[in-house]
Amino acid sequence: MDYKNYYDILGVSKDAGEKEIKKAYRKLAAKYHPDKNPDDDSAEEKFKEVGEAYEVLSDPEKRKLYDRVGKDWKQYQRAGGNGDGGFDWQQYAQQAQQQGFRGGQRTYRVNMEDVFGKQRGGQGHPFSSFFETIFGGGGGGQPFQSRQQPRGDFRRQAQQQQQKAAKKNLKISLTISLQEAFEGSSRTIRVGEEKMKVKVPAGISDGQTLKLKGKGSATVPGGPRGDLLLTIQIDMPKNYERKGSNLYLNQPVNLYTAVLGGKVTVKTLNGSVSLKIPQGTPGGKLFKLKGHGMPVFKKRGKSGDFYVRVQIEIPEKLSKKEKELFKELRELR
Repeated sequence: MDYKNYYDILGVSKDAGEKEIKKAYRKLAAKYHPDKNPDDDSAEEKFKEVGEAYEVLSDPEKRKLYDRVGKDWKQYQRAGGNGDGGFDWQQYAQQAQQQGFRGGQRTYRVNMEDVFGKQRGGQGHPFSSFFETIFGGGGGGQPFQSRQQPRGDFRRQAQQQQQKAAKKNLKISLTISLQEAFEGSSRTIRVGEEKMKVKVPAGISDGQTLKLKGKGSATVPGGPRGDLLLTIQIDMPKNYERKGSNLYLNQPVNLYTAVLGGKVTVKTLNGSVSLKIPQGTPGGKLFKLKGHGMPVFKKRGKSGDFYVRVQIEIPEKLSKKEKELFKELRELR
């Protein structure tokens, strides 16, 4: 049995308050949660260790007992003790339990597996031997102290913990075209051996995630399934840009149309539009086609706008006659 410094595990000082301990726990629990580290066994062990430390330091009575026993454990180690003979550590811990949890607190006999469920890989409850020795627990139903929490609450917590452990969210990505995002689409995807049809709503954004409840996976065969988190990736066509529900298109316009005026055909996502170009239109000029942008996500009848940005095309190869005419124009200007 090894002594565990719960303060070091949470990264807090021995005089840390309740809020500081809770904050440290939440940060570390989120970092090492098995759902975020599905293939990292060391992260799962760290997650259990952090939970064990919080279980003790968040309870005033347990923390008081731990602080006292922990100090004596260090002294015993320095004296050369190794848990064999001479010093009955188990008896000392039991006496400390009996003394440390007085003062109106109730004592319940609770099986730790009832509270926390079986762990991955067939392991029992997640507490270390050091925790068990001080506070009891394990398969034998050792005394476990509670701040007047009835057995029914423990049972409910056990069910919630087991259900949460059994579920596992599944994250996948799906690439669609901008046209599909504009119109909305349906795709058939495969999750394991199961095929399912997914509806992608019109107006969805790049990187947006759709949640399909109960379509994920379960860590326990036959157990409840988590959710399927489907992240949408949109393949943007050349010359297009999207800002919210508005679309921007870089539209090539030849030099002569920009100078003299004329019309160009603009291909929007809901059809072609004839756009009038006034004479003397500069490069970069924006023309607005109201209501021709992306549908607003899950707001029927509402759409953004379509902006046409003029990109003037300069002729690359000029004939001899064209060069002479441009020189004449330059002299006139």
